[in-house]
Amino acid sequence: MKKKTKVWAAVLGTVVAAVGALYVYHGVYYQSHFLPGTRIEGIELGRLTPAQAKKKLKTHFTTSNYQLYDKQNQLVEVSGKQLGVSQNAGQYLKSLLKKQNSWSLTDLVQAASVHSESLVNINEQKLNQYVEQTLPTLNKARRTSEDAKIIKTADSYEIKPEVVGNVFDQSAVTKTIKQHIENGQRKIQLSTTYEQPAVTKTNTKLLAQLDKIKKLDHITGRYTIAGKVETITPAMIHQWLNYNDGEITVDQVALKAYLSQLNAKYATYNKSRQFKSTKRGTVTVPAGIYGWSISTSSELPKLTAAILAGKDFSLEPTINGTGYSKTGYGTGNDIGNTYIEVDIQNQHMWVYVNGQVKIDTDVVTGKPGHDTPVGVWSIWKKERNAILKGDNGDGTNYETKVSYWMPVDTTGVGIHDSPWQPKYGGDWYKAHGSHGCINTPPATVAKIYDLVSTGIPVVVF
Repeated sequence: MKKKTKVWAAVLGTVVAAVGALYVYHGVYYQSHFLPGTRIEGIELGRLTPAQAKKKLKTHFTTSNYQLYDKQNQLVEVSGKQLGVSQNAGQYLKSLLKKQNSWSLTDLVQAASVHSESLVNINEQKLNQYVEQTLPTLNKARRTSEDAKIIKTADSYEIKPEVVGNVFDQSAVTKTIKQHIENGQRKIQLSTTYEQPAVTKTNTKLLAQLDKIKKLDHITGRYTIAGKVETITPAMIHQWLNYNDGEITVDQVALKAYLSQLNAKYATYNKSRQFKSTKRGTVTVPAGIYGWSISTSSELPKLTAAILAGKDFSLEPTINGTGYSKTGYGTGNDIGNTYIEVDIQNQHMWVYVNGQVKIDTDVVTGKPGHDTPVGVWSIWKKERNAILKGDNGDGTNYETKVSYWMPVDTTGVGIHDSPWQPKYGGDWYKAHGSHGCINTPPATVAKIYDLVSTGIPVVVF
């Protein structure tokens, strides 16, 4: 019995010694190797040193494929190498090895849940290059996003809502791929990376612009021209307003056309006139230098600013030329009731002041071939003791001194004294007429000179 006991004791001692030796071996061995069952992203690293594990992970990360999805649709499969992925596990594996208890028979370290951002490097240049080269193909036939915008309707303005398309945004795609790789995810969802509209229907600036343009759409303007009032209605302003690229503008072509219409209706410059003459009833007098027109170049910015100010407005136009009256003399009539009338047929001249004849006299106008130009002119200068020079028409020139000189056009024709004329009126002008000027008796022309001012219209017919 004692012998058997000794045998069992020896066997047990041997077993304990063997187990102890194995335990020591286990403890020492797994101080430099990972315990069985140690995994990272499903890769078995048990019984490997950190160096061996690093090499195995490098192959895993560079050869693993990633799938890019748009919702349920797989777009493309790409390798980690193409995306610039490489392993960065060295330091992490050393840290992981230190954390494991090599003397424990039950505490097997599991690392399957570790985020791979601790284990990988991403070459952002390669990732950016891949996305930049791939997106043009992925974005083919996709719908682009559209910003909300203000549109013109028949009688108002409204906001057309934004449209969210499905074109991928390069920056968002790059960021999403990087995040998925760092989180150890192989299926990468890109449906959250669509380009988004920059302006939505709730954009505060857009709503403010809509409110402003609607207010502009309801204002009324008035032009007072030569005593007449032209109304600019809200409907007209609506047609002129535009909204483009966040800016409210007024159609300059349309405004020019409107101002041209006003000129056609009211302006007198370069237009013939119906004139009630002293002896011949109403006659048609062609245009001369006398007359006025609305200055489009001045009115265009002024009218534009008045509209954009957003309030009802009243304007008086800037005028070019002569003869304009704020009260007006009737549409197309700017002569008024103070003027000089020269009737070539009757060889007579009248000076009217406030509708009353103050001076009338026979005259001598231009002889045939040197006819006094007909039209509505004006005295634009008064000069004493002037020297008149011109061409006789036969190759010779003339110089004539006059005491009173009042030019009426731009070619050298005017009213002056003519002491060389022995008579005035009748048919004398046909053989003894002037070079085009209105020859006037000296005593009478002196009175005219004292009576009239520059700018007075001179009607010659």
